[in-house]
Amino acid sequence: MKARDAIDVIAAARGDAVAVCSLGMAANEWWAATKCESTFYMHGAMGFAASFALGLALAIPQQTVWLINSDGSLCMNLGCLLTESQQAAPNLRHFVIDNGVYQTVGGLPMVNRARTDYAAMALAAGFPHARTIDTREELTGSIQSIAGMPGPSLTVLRVEPESAFLGTPPMTYEGPEMKYRFGRAMEQKLGITVFGPQGY
Repeated sequence: MKARDAIDVIAAARGDAVAVCSLGMAANEWWAATKCESTFYMHGAMGFAASFALGLALAIPQQTVWLINSDGSLCMNLGCLLTESQQAAPNLRHFVIDNGVYQTVGGLPMVNRARTDYAAMALAAGFPHARTIDTREELTGSIQSIAGMPGPSLTVLRVEPESAFLGTPPMTYEGPEMKYRFGRAMEQKLGITVFGPQGY
């Protein structure tokens, strides 16, 4: 399947979950599909989307958190699987868009391409639920079950490398504006205080 196929299915089933996206193609496609400001986009922090999403899930246990990660980002921080398993946040759903390449730098193949079973790694780390999905039809049939089961869970979505991904523009803001838009969205969604009177 194509990345946008996977993203569209996930986005349609997300409900009111807060999302965190790793940088690059996954984030661009998520923004194109959702225009969602209750999503935190990890600009310039490859590998740390998982850590941010776990911290968020632990900080707001009343809210489901969906992590839209990429295989390159996961591989830069594989230790996140151990921490996610140990912390066992029941509100965390971890999705990995696996295209086997570093697409944002021209599609360079990953050194472990077609050799690594990320779902098996998550199960070995202690995740109660992990699976690999190859087709849109399989994802469509499974997404409600994935959304409804207690986490932490890991779902690997195998997608095709694509040369036209740069045609999908990124979100129109970043940096400090990202911080404030996301924080204000959390204040409104959850009725919590994120920023003090001076804006931090």
